[in-house]
Amino acid sequence: WLALLSPFRSGKKLLFPLPTITKSDVEFLRDLAMQGKFKPVLDKTFTMEQIVEAYRYVESGQKTGNVVLEVSR
Repeated sequence: WLALLSPFRSGKKLLFPLPTITKSDVEFLRDLAMQGKFKPVLDKTFTMEQIVEAYRYVESGQKTGNVVLEVSR
């Protein structure tokens, strides 16, 4: 992990590429879901009041699928 720190000490810029999601990507996933070919694995659902617990659960490494945070209107 020390290798990650060396660019900062040498004054070099370190760039992390971020994935971009396009409209066609979303449409492709929607079509797969509608055809029953894409089924996300949902592990647990938390409310906004449980956000700290949800964060701790994700950080614990225990999760086996996606964690959903419900946002009420």
